[in-house]
Amino acid sequence: MRIAFEIIRITQRLDEVIDFNALIFRIDAPKRVDIDSSRYLWIFLKTVIDGGVRKIIIDMKNLEMIDSSGMGVLINAAKLVRGKKGDIILSNVSADVRKIFKIINLQEFIKMFNTDGEAQNHFRFL
Repeated sequence: MRIAFEIIRITQRLDEVIDFNALIFRIDAPKRVDIDSSRYLWIFLKTVIDGGVRKIIIDMKNLEMIDSSGMGVLINAAKLVRGKKGDIILSNVSADVRKIFKIINLQEFIKMFNTDGEAQNHFRFL
């Protein structure tokens, strides 16, 4: 599984020490997040969160299928990052995926935005 990500700087300040409040990590979700690929996504998310990342956007524009193991990864990553005073949110979520999230009431636990811009604005005020 290949995971693409981008680091978005939300302030112009540069210091010797990384200020994770000034950075957003944007991750492109793969086409499928299933029992095989979800463990790699979990390893990646756990590693960056344990490393200090506190603002994560998962861009769902390429996502075609997510199973219960993928949902579990999102839930566990949200719990982990919130324990460190951060948050994980989703952008570009398709209508089909929104339906799945609504059925299991996940949209109440993880915020979803229509665009990356809306998601980034959410973090500017967090």
